[in-house]
Amino acid sequence: MQPDIAHKLPIGWYLKEADSLITAFTNAAFETHGINRFHWQVLKSIDKHGKISKQLYYHMVDKFLTVEELDEVMAALVAREWLQQTEDLYMFTEKGKTAYAEIAALQEENRKKVLEGTTVEEYLATIRFLETIITNMGGKI
Repeated sequence: MQPDIAHKLPIGWYLKEADSLITAFTNAAFETHGINRFHWQVLKSIDKHGKISKQLYYHMVDKFLTVEELDEVMAALVAREWLQQTEDLYMFTEKGKTAYAEIAALQEENRKKVLEGTTVEEYLATIRFLETIITNMGGKI
């Protein structure tokens, strides 16, 4: 092992610390909108796909949320009238589209703050590095 690597903490510590700090930062920024990181991820997925199936979406987030927690997130967004539900499909209401646009602008500022001092090349190299670790450990991307 290279000497400079030997004096660093295990990679898992950095991954957990970064995720914990990103979650806390994001939740604090979204607090004024009454949402957290998981609400944002649902909204972003609906924006990307037009609508989502809660059952299919759960398979993308099951490492982070229980079924009950996802139910709470979805129910909160429906109660706020940001989403409408038809059977298992969720999509934006007009009110939800407006809220999403405001929150997306805030999230763009958050993203800039989190990535301040990094380059696109560094970001992509980090993603490729993590993808390699995930596949080496039998995970799927």
